[in-house]
Amino acid sequence: MENKLSGRGGAGRGQGRKPKLLSEAMTPISIKMTEPQKEKLKRLGGAPWVRDRIDKAKEPK
Repeated sequence: MENKLSGRGGAGRGQGRKPKLLSEAMTPISIKMTEPQKEKLKRLGGAPWVRDRIDKAKEPK
């Protein structure tokens, strides 16, 4: 039996998630919290909510 290429599969150009600009790159962090705090964070909006609150917070003097 002869092996024939099917013309399918393999890497494709331009596939996958596009890289973000360095100014928009996100760094994953880990914080510890209780299970009730975790559930409340999820209800509040999760990571986008935290990022918004950090952006709106005033810097300490």
